[in-house]
Amino acid sequence: MMPRLISVVIPTFNRSDKLALVLEALNKQSLPFDDYEVLVVDNNSQDNTKEVIESCIKKYAPLEIKYFFEKKQGLNFARNCGVQQANSDIVAFLDDDAIPETDWLQALLSAYGDSSIGCVGGKIIPYFPENIRLPRWLSPIFNGYFSGFDPGGDQTRELTGKDSFPYGANISFKKEAIALAGFFNPKLDRCGKNLVAGGETEMCQKIYQMGWKILYNPHAAVRHLISPNRITRKYFFDHVKGEGITKVLIDYSMCNNTITYQQLLNYIRDASKYSKMLLHTFHKEDKRFYYYLRIKVYVHALVYWCKLKFLGTSWYESG
Repeated sequence: MMPRLISVVIPTFNRSDKLALVLEALNKQSLPFDDYEVLVVDNNSQDNTKEVIESCIKKYAPLEIKYFFEKKQGLNFARNCGVQQANSDIVAFLDDDAIPETDWLQALLSAYGDSSIGCVGGKIIPYFPENIRLPRWLSPIFNGYFSGFDPGGDQTRELTGKDSFPYGANISFKKEAIALAGFFNPKLDRCGKNLVAGGETEMCQKIYQMGWKILYNPHAAVRHLISPNRITRKYFFDHVKGEGITKVLIDYSMCNNTITYQQLLNYIRDASKYSKMLLHTFHKEDKRFYYYLRIKVYVHALVYWCKLKFLGTSWYESG
């Protein structure tokens, strides 16, 4: 089988209705069918995911859509399965509720201009249901909580360690870079009730430290479909708890599985920074809630730093 220019990996779990929309959009890409393949990794779905994929395989031929089943529960198990099955040197990851624009794949590929580029990510635009009334406090400042990603600019640019790296809903890597970094860490993404996330963040940090370049191309855009249950304060509280745990685990991993007091000082510093911002913007409802959430992230990080320091890794490995 001839290698493709790029492989699209879609890990999926119980979202067959949205997955069908994603596959429809991938069938409309400007890139010729011979240049890409779509790998859908079913991570133990209990709905009709398999039937939807089988239907799309027939409906969208000659686009090559492949179905894989990953029995180990967890997003990064599914990602690693897709990487290992990919028949290309570049692997793009797409969430099962992220609808790519027509030129998405073309834009990702165009950014791989030299061999030093290990990752290219694109813009993620949160898309809210039209029939849902949004809360008054919900403003664009919260887009990051919906995987919204737009660091600014209208041209492809290189990201540095001071920038936020691309999000997993719309990101691509050289397969070689993923392999050299040891593949995605299964301990760093959601599994069942586990709130931990950030496998792609750790991957970006690893390959960046190895010398690979990471780029952002705003023209490689997707629309992220937001479910109504995510537009609640409870969702945000759950999210920041997971974010706090994730920060601790990524810092631990990037320090060669070492817990340091410098990490603790960093969490205290950031909690203090957002506390000052909260006081200065207390009269604005959206910013008041936003900065309150940022403080909670670092409070959770402090708590879980202590757990990791004194209890080891058993507190989260049990899931």
